[in-house]
Amino acid sequence: MYKGKILIAAAVFSIGLSLFDANISIAEEKSTRFVSEEDAKYKAKVYMANVSKQSYPQWEGAQFRETKILHDFNGSVRGYLFQVKKENKDFGYIIVNGTDTGSSILESTREGSNPYKDVSESEAIYSGPIQYAKKADGKFIDILRDEVISKNDAENINQELNEKKVTTATSENTYVEKKINNVPDYTWYKGYTPTATANVVSYWAKNGFPNLLQSYEGSNQLIENLAKDMGTIQGNRSPEGKVSGGQTEMSKIVPGLNKYWNYRGYDVTGELNDKPSYEKYKKEINAGRPIIINTLNHFMYKDHSITGIGFEEMYMPEFNEKLSNIIIHDTWDETPVEIMLDYNESSKYIRNFVTINPFNFIDVPKGHWAYEQITYMAGNKIMTGYGNGYFGAQDNMTREQLAAFLYRHLKPVDTYENPYGDINDSPFKKEILALTKRGIFSVNSEKKFNPKNTATRAEIAAVLTKAFDLKVKANYEFNDMKGHWANEYVKALYSNGIANGIGNKNFGPSANVTREQMAMFLYKAINLDPNYIPTPI
Repeated sequence: MYKGKILIAAAVFSIGLSLFDANISIAEEKSTRFVSEEDAKYKAKVYMANVSKQSYPQWEGAQFRETKILHDFNGSVRGYLFQVKKENKDFGYIIVNGTDTGSSILESTREGSNPYKDVSESEAIYSGPIQYAKKADGKFIDILRDEVISKNDAENINQELNEKKVTTATSENTYVEKKINNVPDYTWYKGYTPTATANVVSYWAKNGFPNLLQSYEGSNQLIENLAKDMGTIQGNRSPEGKVSGGQTEMSKIVPGLNKYWNYRGYDVTGELNDKPSYEKYKKEINAGRPIIINTLNHFMYKDHSITGIGFEEMYMPEFNEKLSNIIIHDTWDETPVEIMLDYNESSKYIRNFVTINPFNFIDVPKGHWAYEQITYMAGNKIMTGYGNGYFGAQDNMTREQLAAFLYRHLKPVDTYENPYGDINDSPFKKEILALTKRGIFSVNSEKKFNPKNTATRAEIAAVLTKAFDLKVKANYEFNDMKGHWANEYVKALYSNGIANGIGNKNFGPSANVTREQMAMFLYKAINLDPNYIPTPI
């Protein structure tokens, strides 16, 4: 078919209640208001303009080449398909909701043509995210699998869906995207779960765990090894592309994953989370860790596993709509490489998550008070361990280490200007100079940086305030900060919820900062809560 990028936006709807096949009937259709084609086209244009402005400038100046009405299994209008075209080239498509229930935009891609390209309007069936069907000779055909949808499946389309609606929060006038790059998108082999898991394993093989996939091993061998360790009923693909078999029991995924990881010489923390949520998903992505998503046994999704690699949040002022999308890699070669699914809509089909955390430090067990923050830093390659299994959690942090950590997150412009006389032998000279040029570090009268000195709490307050442009939200003052050079910086740090005092209304400005403490401070600064309300000291 094609490879591109799909965006599926929020939609809460009631799928067909009685099929328009003469022999299929489900229940009485609920009353709903349908959107006209003219209104749908307006919404598509507004959406395209927002996307081109905020995330995909290639859509600027694009036009709609064709419009196609999509029906649900009841024969009612489910959506309107608009093919995007620019300079005689297909640039994806947009599917607008055909009803006033749920989001205006249900799905879109950034490249290629639409899955209904060779399907007439009267035969085009759309039932939800990447669920494309057509009607032919009185039957319903799954377009992606080229399989007949049985009458029983169609009649029970709603019975196995999660009914809980998930609410996600996105601030107005914002666009946020977090994506883990270089996660492969392997095509189905032996089974959905081992293929989706192989995407994650291969990513980590290129990011600090090379033994997971040796240079002489191909993707199919990796998938086959994982399938064996997970006890997958190995499936097959026919010459026509149809797949059969390949099921994996949920209870065997994590043990199989651990077995593979351990055999390759690594420890890993794999967990099956049967209470998935958007916030849990975001937390894994923000920590730099791809995630495995297992779907319900749905007649179109089947027992499917996909790989989560990112998320996108966008506010559309014209519709006053907030979109929260997860970015996934599927295991179907017929679908685009990157697919964006609205979490509210997709959550109805999600059964559980499998999280994979490869960062296990001897001195940072899972119950450690800063475990989440330290593994976040490791996953984002900001703060790593010593290479001997230890993170050095309680070791004091030096000023040059502080420079390295900030540099890896901020990515400032490098410079050769060197105002210091004591950093030529520092392994982090480049980082120190770039941050000084940016104004985060200051040059003292002695022209010394003191790279090996331990960073103090006052210095951390000053540096983080400058690095993240923190503002004082409340004029709360610690007893030992009155008249101190870093008083305003400490106020900014405290009033934004990044650091507390050490007791007795003191901050301890001269106290040393350990690596575990720095992981906590930096984590809070990176993930700053704009709605944080400080309490009086």
